[in-house]
Amino acid sequence: MTKVWTSIVVVAAIIGSFLLVAPVLESATSGSTQFFQAVGTADGGAD
Repeated sequence: MTKVWTSIVVVAAIIGSFLLVAPVLESATSGSTQFFQAVGTADGGAD
C-alpha cells in the first residue's frame, strides 16, 4: 500500500513541476506552441 501512495506522490510531483515550469519554457521560446496557447485561452470565454 505504501508503494502505491509513493507512486501517486511521484506522479503528482512530476505533473506539478511541469505546470510550474511550462510558462517559463513558453516565455523562453520565440513563438508559443499550440498546446500552451490552447491551455491559456481555454477558459477565456466570450466576454
